[in-house]
Amino acid sequence: MAGTPRAWLSDGVDAPIVSLETRHVTLRDGARALTRPVGPQDGAALTRGLRRLSPQGNAYRFLHHRKRFTDQELHYLTHCDFVDHIGLVFVVLDEKGDEMDGVGVARCIRTKTDAELAEVAIVFVDEWHRRGAGTALLGHLADLAWQAGIRRWLACLHQGNVAAERLLSRFGEVVNHARPGHGVDQVTYALKVPTPKGPLH
Repeated sequence: MAGTPRAWLSDGVDAPIVSLETRHVTLRDGARALTRPVGPQDGAALTRGLRRLSPQGNAYRFLHHRKRFTDQELHYLTHCDFVDHIGLVFVVLDEKGDEMDGVGVARCIRTKTDAELAEVAIVFVDEWHRRGAGTALLGHLADLAWQAGIRRWLACLHQGNVAAERLLSRFGEVVNHARPGHGVDQVTYALKVPTPKGPLH
């Protein structure tokens, strides 16, 4: 496939990413949404989403209270190469099936020292917690990460963020759990081999 981003796997095999598609999702409560690659058009939504986070949600995602993104940060967050930096958004649809509200984002960034390890993060506005949205978004991210040759995720989590640990454990086995201090857990997950996708209800 011409122009397709490519990742270099540890066994020397050059592997193209071929699944940068949009996935439509129906949640348990009947809400309709989609997960898709993040792009430059999502900058305003990311900025709005940051303002919508509760103090706890802000701290859980950034490990401190974050008020705004700089222009440079926003450009980085919305211009992913989908090889070393994979970013996806979760967008709610209206009755016509058009995009209505971006409420979540997940991304993983390959480390420079280990080609099979990537730092992972996910965040949703508070009202979309515990509705199955995180499972849909992180499942899509896990599939793309696997295709890119990533085999482990490293999550830096606020101690006490049990929900995030449980969510990440759906897609990987814990292989290391460290506490470097300052109320932070560093958890490494070995990604599970992706399975064929089915509809979420």
